[in-house]
Amino acid sequence: MGEYFLRKRKEIVSFLRLRNLRSRFKGVRITKRKILLSFILVLCMRLFFSMLFEEKASAQYQEAVQKPDMEIVDPMIRIEKAMAIPEEKKELPKLCEEQEIKRQEEKDKIEDALSETNISELVNGHPMEKMAPAIAKEKKIVAAFLIGIAKKESDWGTHSPKKNGKDCFNYWGYKGSYNPTASGYSCFDSPEQAVKEVGGRINNLVDKKINTPEKMLVWKCGSSCAGHDPQGVRKWVADVSLYFYKLNS
Repeated sequence: MGEYFLRKRKEIVSFLRLRNLRSRFKGVRITKRKILLSFILVLCMRLFFSMLFEEKASAQYQEAVQKPDMEIVDPMIRIEKAMAIPEEKKELPKLCEEQEIKRQEEKDKIEDALSETNISELVNGHPMEKMAPAIAKEKKIVAAFLIGIAKKESDWGTHSPKKNGKDCFNYWGYKGSYNPTASGYSCFDSPEQAVKEVGGRINNLVDKKINTPEKMLVWKCGSSCAGHDPQGVRKWVADVSLYFYKLNS
């Protein structure tokens, strides 16, 4: 009887041990399954991020290929950048250049004009002397024609048209629409008006390349000198040339 209970007891202990062992092994299988699933999940995530980063890197590479560094393609660009002058430093040379241009223009203007003193000395003692300041403001070639033609036509105002006993300041034989005399000569109100009007007319002719006494015969003859005395025509050119070339040289 005692052996029977002893044997049963061993069987129960063995059964309990086996059940406990199975329970342990069952836990191991579950743990391995979790590890396997975790490992697979990690691999999938690594593969996903690897593909994502590879795609981004490829896009960046393509962009770099499509937009190459111009400093590498053309090294002169890097040199030009290094030599580039800031805008504020460019202003000073620009200002100096503008001042130099202005000075040159003033110099040219002075060189392209007759001095009032020289004109006054030339026409001293004649009525035209009072016109010296206005004539000095004209271009040299225009001033030379004003003086040369006035010398020929009126001896610088000594023999000139009058209206109502008043000097018309018309020393060039100029016929125009302004306040004409009975002979058709314009009678101006002042020396300044006369120089402005007649000088403007001469300047227009000069702009049309009528820039020598020979070409300026239109002043004497109009469109043609066919009806004029040839000797008188030659004398007109010679007399005007005497002062024109003296002053416009």
